Amino acid sequence: MREKKLVYFLDFADGVGGSSKVLLTQAYIMRQRGHQVKMVLPVQEYKMPVKECIEICKRYELELGYARYTSYTCMENIDILRSIEDCEDIVRLLESNKPDLVHSAQLNIAVELATRNLRIPHLMNIYPVDCETFNLNWLKVYPQYHSADSRLFSERWGKGFGITSRCIRVAYEGGERREKRIRTKRDTIITILSIGVFCEHKNQLEIIKFVLQCKQNLRAVQLICLGDYNNNYGRKCREFVVKHRLEEYIKFEGFALNIEDYFSRADLFVLASIVESYPGVIVESMANEVPVISTPVAGVPELLVDGENGLLTEGYGAENIYEAFLRYLALAEKGQVKQIVKNARCTYLENHTFATVGDQLDDYYQWIVHDYKNKNISYLTVDEVSQEFQKALADVKQEEISSEMRSLIWFLYHAFLKIGQKDNQKIVIWGAGFWGSIVLEWIRVWGKGTEFIGFIDTKKYGTYLDYPIIQKEAVEECGTIFVAMEDTKAIRDVVSYLEIQGKVRNQDFFLSCNSPVMKI
Repeated sequence: MREKKLVYFLDFADGVGGSSKVLLTQAYIMRQRGHQVKMVLPVQEYKMPVKECIEICKRYELELGYARYTSYTCMENIDILRSIEDCEDIVRLLESNKPDLVHSAQLNIAVELATRNLRIPHLMNIYPVDCETFNLNWLKVYPQYHSADSRLFSERWGKGFGITSRCIRVAYEGGERREKRIRTKRDTIITILSIGVFCEHKNQLEIIKFVLQCKQNLRAVQLICLGDYNNNYGRKCREFVVKHRLEEYIKFEGFALNIEDYFSRADLFVLASIVESYPGVIVESMANEVPVISTPVAGVPELLVDGENGLLTEGYGAENIYEAFLRYLALAEKGQVKQIVKNARCTYLENHTFATVGDQLDDYYQWIVHDYKNKNISYLTVDEVSQEFQKALADVKQEEISSEMRSLIWFLYHAFLKIGQKDNQKIVIWGAGFWGSIVLEWIRVWGKGTEFIGFIDTKKYGTYLDYPIIQKEAVEECGTIFVAMEDTKAIRDVVSYLEIQGKVRNQDFFLSCNSPVMKI
C-alpha cells in the first residue's frame, strides 16, 4: 500500500488496557511500514492521560495529539449529547491533519460524526458485545468499517449492524526464544502470572481463591498479579488475601511495562476472564513460551486448543482453574508441557507477528479507502443527529432532566421508543434500591402513557418509594421490566430467570447498568 496519512484515536488514556495496547501497536506497525502516523489521546476536564500511555507513545515514536472526546464500550452507554459537542473539536483536528483514513478504538461517536462531516473513512476496533444489543433499532451513528481480534465479535458486530468487519488478531513482538525450565516436582514453588486491570470481568478473585485451594492442598505456588488494583474490586481481592493469610503466596505488582521480565521468571500464566474478545496477554504468554491456562471465554477457543497449545478450563470458578492446574502438573511430570509450549509458539508465529498483522492491516486499509471512494453512502450528519435529540428533549420538561439523565438520553430515547410501540404499557422495576430509584425517575420523565405497577425485590418486603414490592411472577403481566441493579452476578441471575420466562433483553426487559454481560 502506498504511503498514507493515518490518524488514530485512543479510547481511554487513564490506563493502558488491552484495547489501548492493540491500537497503539497497530499504529506502531503502520509507522514502521512507512506511513505517516499520528496518535490522538483523549483529555477530559482536569484529567490528562496517564504517564504510562505517553511513555508507550514515546517508545513507539508516535506523533502525539490531544482532543476532547469520550469512547464507550457498548451501544447503550453512549452519551450522544457529549459526542455531538465534542465533534467540533475533532473536525478541527482532522482538518489540520487531512488523513486518508481514521482508526479508533471502541465506540467513538464523536470521531464517527466528524469523519462523516469531512468524508474520511473511519475504522473502529470494537470488542465484546451481547447479541441482544441489536434488538434496538439504533439511529445510524455507528461505523461502516469495523475490526475485532476474534472471529466471534467480528461476525457479531458485522451481522448486527450490517457493516463490513474483519478479524485482525492481536500483534505482539517480543519473547525471544529460550529454554524454559518446566517444573516437575511438587515441592518446587510454581510461579504463576496474572495480568490485567482488576475488575469483575477479569475475575481475578477466582484466581486468588484457586491459590487458596493450592495452599489447602499443599501445592507450592506463588501468584504474581500485574495490573492496576486501586479500585473497589482490587480492594476486595486484597482483603480476601489478608483474610485468608495468603500474603506470602500472592504479590500485587501493579501496572508494568516490562512484562517480559516477569514472563522470564514465570512457569504458568492463568486467565480467568468471563468477558473478553481475545486477550492479548495470551498472545504474550505464547510468544514468551509460558504455558497458558484460560477460561473458554469468547474467542479464546478459536486459537487455544485444550491439551494442544494450552489448557482450557471447563468453567469460570476457582475449582475449574484448580482442575486445569492438576492437569498441568500431570503433563509436566510426563514431560509433555514442552510440546504444548512449542505448539503455542507456532500459534503465535502463524497469527500474531508484526509482519502477519501488518499485512492484514495494510490490505484492510487499502480496501476501505477504495470501497469508501466507490460507494455512495448516505449518512446521518451531526446536525441531523443533533436535531433528532433536541426534538426528543423538547418533548419532556427540561427542569426534570438531571445531568446524569442527559448523559443517558441515547439509551432512554431508544428504550422508551420501543416501550411506546407496545400494547402492554405496564412497567415493573426489578430492584428496590438506588438504581430502582433512578429508573423510577426515567419512567416519570420519559414514560408518557405507561403504568408503573411496583418493584420486585427478593430480599425486601412492603413498599419502596410509596410503591408496592411485589412478587417476581408479576413480570408475566408487564410489557416491560427494568433490571435495576449494579452487581454483575445479580444481573446475570435475574436475566437468566427472565429468559427462562421467554423474555428478551432490549425488547421485553432493559438493564439500568449496561455493559457486555456474557453468560457463563
